[in-house]
Amino acid sequence: MEMSWPYALHSKFNPANDYTAIDYSMTSPLSADGSNFPCKGYQNDRPFAPVVTYVAGSTYNLTLAGTATHGGGSCQISLSYDNGATFRVIKSIIGGCPLASTYDFTIPSFVPEGDALLSWSWQNHAGNREMYQNCAQITIHPSTSQRRKRQSFKTLESLPFIWKANLEGVNGCATTERDDPVYPNPGPDVVYDDRHSASSVATSGTCDWPTPYGMTYKDLGDSTLPPDSDGSPTSESNRIANAEASDVNETPTIRPETIRATATSEAASRYSGTKSELLVRSASITAAPTLLDAPKKAVASDLRTVTVTADCETTITVTIPFGTPLPTMRTTTRTMPSSRQANTAATPTPQPTYATQEANAFYLPCVPGTFLCTSRTTFLTCNYNDGTVASDETWVYLASQERTVAAGMECLPMLAPHANSVPLQEQQGSTPVGQYRDDRYVAARPEGPCDVNGSLECTGNGRTFSVCDNGGWISMGPVAYGTVCSNGLIIASTT
Repeated sequence: MEMSWPYALHSKFNPANDYTAIDYSMTSPLSADGSNFPCKGYQNDRPFAPVVTYVAGSTYNLTLAGTATHGGGSCQISLSYDNGATFRVIKSIIGGCPLASTYDFTIPSFVPEGDALLSWSWQNHAGNREMYQNCAQITIHPSTSQRRKRQSFKTLESLPFIWKANLEGVNGCATTERDDPVYPNPGPDVVYDDRHSASSVATSGTCDWPTPYGMTYKDLGDSTLPPDSDGSPTSESNRIANAEASDVNETPTIRPETIRATATSEAASRYSGTKSELLVRSASITAAPTLLDAPKKAVASDLRTVTVTADCETTITVTIPFGTPLPTMRTTTRTMPSSRQANTAATPTPQPTYATQEANAFYLPCVPGTFLCTSRTTFLTCNYNDGTVASDETWVYLASQERTVAAGMECLPMLAPHANSVPLQEQQGSTPVGQYRDDRYVAARPEGPCDVNGSLECTGNGRTFSVCDNGGWISMGPVAYGTVCSNGLIIASTT
């Protein structure tokens, strides 16, 4: 099943998507290890392109397509204003979902205006234990009504968080086949079906805790939450700083091929001539190489210096619309070729080490539901303190509940950022400021660790390659016929 309206990100139903942008496996569930939650990572697409505009306080419909309903289950419709860090539930359908193809929902009159993600999520009734989710980019306008119904939910912060299960790398919650989840906090609009009612016993477990955030969450600096939503206003200068930092970390790959550059003012650009740095000054800069999986970014709009450092032999293009046109020029930077994809991003944050010391002495306060790797094959979960741990903290790591990963899996130490939409806890010990341990349960990676997700490593003299996934190299086998892997790229073979 998949959401056909509003158009989900990468949906085949959206006429604006050409075949290169369509996910033809949209009906597939989220990965069991939680590695593509939320939204399969598509919420990070930029520029933000709303497919519909909703008015707060009004009612609309959500349409589903497909025939594999797996006997129904329970679904939720929710909103995110922070790029998928958290989702606030506006409707729950408990039982019998998605046996109908259309569901009405109301955008609460009190939610803020601005860009948001609308999520449809589903835990199925029969078959494998899975969770499905599709997300659409939308815009919400403020309510036009001056009168509001009396209701228990009055602010965005009063809405419950999305209920998550069957995502082993996100939390420890799992559904039981043929036992539909009865959400303990279903939100302002609840529909019961398939023998369920308001008196049905709620499913146990803390499965709607907002943390840990999904593995695909990124703070891109363009949250549309109101300034006081997290209790600490965020200044515009901080927002711009976050966006610029995101741009550095999201630097697109530049193909190692010759590309011409056009400069329109001799005074506006100059080549430093030192090693592999290209120094450019301009009032407006647009890089125009051929890009691989390059996110769309806004161009710079003020006078600044940009330094581009290449990791392999590369020719780049910079177009500077400033002054009177000059003849075409070409600038090439050269360094030693590398067997891996060129990476011009900032140095990644070092991966933390396994927690070999006493967890509750060095890693509190912990975020409920998060994992802490004690070795490559064992981990702890942040649980409610049942009194067995002598600590003032409510949430602790229970050594008695240390678990071992399944065959073919491993525990990977990771850091995650605190999201602005959730009140910041005290700084966790032994972690960098603003981050906390959010270790992951992932597929084993015998090929070794890596730094940049999505980058390629050429092996077997270019006949085979590996892809960096969640901090580890995953062997992808041989390249396609007529191609070769070279300098971290799959290109046409010349032999």
